[in-house]
Amino acid sequence: MKVTFIPNIKSVIININSMKLINVIVLIALCCLNSLNAQDTIHKNKIYRTWVSLNREPFRFKGVLYEVNDSSILVSRSIVIKKNTIDRSEMANFNFSNIETIRTRKNNNIGKGILIGALSGFVTGGAIGLISGADPPDSFFQFTAGENAILNGILLAFVGGDIGGVIGSFKVKIPINGSINNFNRNKNKLRGYSVNKK
Repeated sequence: MKVTFIPNIKSVIININSMKLINVIVLIALCCLNSLNAQDTIHKNKIYRTWVSLNREPFRFKGVLYEVNDSSILVSRSIVIKKNTIDRSEMANFNFSNIETIRTRKNNNIGKGILIGALSGFVTGGAIGLISGADPPDSFFQFTAGENAILNGILLAFVGGDIGGVIGSFKVKIPINGSINNFNRNKNKLRGYSVNKK
């Protein structure tokens, strides 16, 4: 009885290479997510894009929610805000009685959503490609497990990036409708989105 060990050695080598590829994919994803987290910790005052719709005229002001006062909000046209040097010419003050809705979302949320979605899709696609293994010898396309991992990773990275971008584009809607009660009810929530959280 003849015993050969070549197929076993070949399968071991393929498994080792597959594990190396998985480790590289996971390491890249962790490094990118860690850099995103580090950026958030550097900017103590997170910037929130803000859209203010007025109830008396078809007008929408776009800027950054800077400050929430007793009966009004202060919105800056400029994204670059230094707390100690405020350019008042860039600020607009809106009284609660004129505000219909306030919409807000974190600055660069769409870009971060695309990046996180693409990384998640790439890691998921890579894992699926490795688990599915190499294509059968009689198939039209014959890709190895590593090639399948890369192809599936790229495909799902595009899908994940699109989904992440859509999720990142969502805005928080705060209805005021010219009511002091609505304004007071949402005051603390609005302060959480403002630069100057006095």
